[in-house]
Amino acid sequence: MIRCYRGKDGYPRVDVGEAHPEIGRFLEGDVQSSMGHCKELIEIAEQVELGRCPSYSGTGNAHTVTITPTGVTIENEWDESLGIAKLSIAEFKQCLQLWLECISTPRK
Repeated sequence: MIRCYRGKDGYPRVDVGEAHPEIGRFLEGDVQSSMGHCKELIEIAEQVELGRCPSYSGTGNAHTVTITPTGVTIENEWDESLGIAKLSIAEFKQCLQLWLECISTPRK
């Protein structure tokens, strides 16, 4: 779905391929290098998926993420023209796991 890597500058980056661009912007701009925040979002998604939490909505630097049992939306709060990314909970968790692996890797 996405490819996470460290750019030439050493910062984590996302190549979204065919995925919605807001996924990459959200990971790079809101989650950034925060392993704690990334793990927290994975846990919240799992809790919603398992029915232990009815839903979640949170706004970061530029995006609002809403997680419901039917899926995840990522919406840019500053530019409506960018559209809304819609993913399944499984896809969202996969993106977060890939991002977590990337940011957990030390800079070279």
